[in-house]
Amino acid sequence: MNEINQKVDMIVDLQFGSTGKGLIAGYLAETREYDTVITCNMPNAGHTYIDSKGQKMIHKVLPNGIVSPGLRAVMIGPGAVFSPERLMMEIDQAREFGYLGAEVQILIHPNATVLHPEHAAAERASLSGISSTMQGSMAAMVHKMSRPLEGSPIAANGGLIGFGWASFVCTHEEWRDALEQAEEILAEGSQGYSLGINTSFYPFTTSRDCTPARFLSDMGVPHNFLRRVIGTARTYPIRVGNTADGFSGPCYEDQCETSWAELGQTAETTTVTGRIRRVFTFSTEQIKEAAFYCAPDEIFLNFCNYMEDGDRWIDLCNHISRETGIPVTFTGHGPAFSDIGTVRPNCKRGS
Repeated sequence: MNEINQKVDMIVDLQFGSTGKGLIAGYLAETREYDTVITCNMPNAGHTYIDSKGQKMIHKVLPNGIVSPGLRAVMIGPGAVFSPERLMMEIDQAREFGYLGAEVQILIHPNATVLHPEHAAAERASLSGISSTMQGSMAAMVHKMSRPLEGSPIAANGGLIGFGWASFVCTHEEWRDALEQAEEILAEGSQGYSLGINTSFYPFTTSRDCTPARFLSDMGVPHNFLRRVIGTARTYPIRVGNTADGFSGPCYEDQCETSWAELGQTAETTTVTGRIRRVFTFSTEQIKEAAFYCAPDEIFLNFCNYMEDGDRWIDLCNHISRETGIPVTFTGHGPAFSDIGTVRPNCKRGS
């Protein structure tokens, strides 16, 4: 492998999603100062970050790495599905917070998919029995894959130009040039490994795989650019809540569903739907399977504040490292930049 090209650090979720990818992405961007950040988000996932200034952002399109002090380029990959209205809202908020100045280039891959209202409507009509976010991601992807000669949903086809986003759409050559010129890239995956469409949880999954290999493809990034994978996990994994006519799926055999009351925690709600999340005990089987397929170099363990009593999170860090052979290098003890802690080799909180 050509080490000259190894410049992409990728964040992937090792569970069912909502492990704090947005939190660690923002933290790494602020502290490691990547010059390029890239994502292939779809509207069925939202990433939250409270920066070092206390400013809260929730992104469904932009990567949370826009907070990097050395930022030069923001890239939205070919596998992304995005709402132009949402994109412009996120850009406006970012600029209010002091990010995305004139020196930062925003690039949308020409093959990224534009979300239309009829996509969500089609999804609501076709999915039954499964607790989906019903944002239209799957229907938008199916529309793209049908390859219509007229009315294509890809960004290069134009569309809602009045929203101002069309000026960000680049050519295939410009996309390649931006990747080659980048020096340090932070790539943010979305959702979670166990939600991947090719896992044993099918059909109670999302509409694509959630592995580094899939994200590289959906971000339009060559595989030999990958340098490091940061896996994210949480002390008590969650799944989205069930609906009246839909089940969000089972769990691993070595875990069981619990409740927010049993944990003594305020119930969490999903960023996208607002439904109360289902919560489960930690699964060793899950973390080992995800480690096998995602091959992270290090792990961020989040929601350690749910285990602060007696510092039980330290035991879990050591357990994860023993079972996977992968070090837990960061821990999260709250929702903000200041709540990230580093972990020393003996699994003690860093200074």
